[in-house]
Amino acid sequence: MNHAEQINQLFQAAQSGDLANLHLLLASHPELTNTENQDGLTPLGYASHYGQVEVVRLLLEHGADVNALSHSKISFIPSNTALHAALAGERSPEVIQLLVEYGASTSILDSDGQYALHSAAFHTDQIELIEMLLQHGADPNALNSAGQTALEISLERGNTSTASCLRAAVTAHQQ
Repeated sequence: MNHAEQINQLFQAAQSGDLANLHLLLASHPELTNTENQDGLTPLGYASHYGQVEVVRLLLEHGADVNALSHSKISFIPSNTALHAALAGERSPEVIQLLVEYGASTSILDSDGQYALHSAAFHTDQIELIEMLLQHGADPNALNSAGQTALEISLERGNTSTASCLRAAVTAHQQ
């Protein structure tokens, strides 16, 4: 099997949750852990996007860089971290918790100029995810590259639960 085929197998396993195949690939080719595919995406970001918690755990245990910024070549996918990918994808609380436990930074901008909290405010009305990000250092007053706060984004999107949570966080942050 050539290198490109190994990478394709790795990403298929990451998407589908095929732990057995992933174990075999990483045991014989540990360098694949942080290798990008032809689209510039990382295995950790890919698994995070698809909500594959056990794959995410395995990749992290094999040394995947939790804060690696992908180099996306897909026009509608920004270059981002696994945390951004998780928030834009399945939004699995278990995956997001695992990423922040392994040190995922909430203060990295993706190529669209969004912090993780801004991505969450855009994509979800799940307070649990917003609170998790805030507990792990997300700044509720941070401005994205367009000069917006996560609260402003949540209001624009009609994510009322997220907006209420962020209002409380902004107030608490000011005291």
